[in-house]
Amino acid sequence: MEEPNQPPQSQTVETLLQIVENLRQENSLLKARLAELERRLGLDSSNSSKPPSSDGLKKPSRAGSLREKSGKNSGGQRGHKGETLRQTSAPDRVIDHYPTGCEQCGGTGGAVARC
Repeated sequence: MEEPNQPPQSQTVETLLQIVENLRQENSLLKARLAELERRLGLDSSNSSKPPSSDGLKKPSRAGSLREKSGKNSGGQRGHKGETLRQTSAPDRVIDHYPTGCEQCGGTGGAVARC
């Protein structure tokens, strides 16, 4: 016997099936939204058009050099005589170089005054 205030059992099953279907639809929408938000969260200036200033304080780790060490010392090798241009006490000629204009104000006078 059914109680007078309760709907028939077939209506209750139909209602529950409708609720389950609504929850499945909502679940699929939320999964899609979560995937989009996680994709956005993974973007930074190296894999999108975002400026580097939007990366925040966290810097991506840099991969070290893939080159192998050769075993040689850096700089010139032993036995190689280097050549250096030394300053001489009596040069053949002296060339004076003066600015042609002021970088700050753009003046083109012969003697550039301080701005």
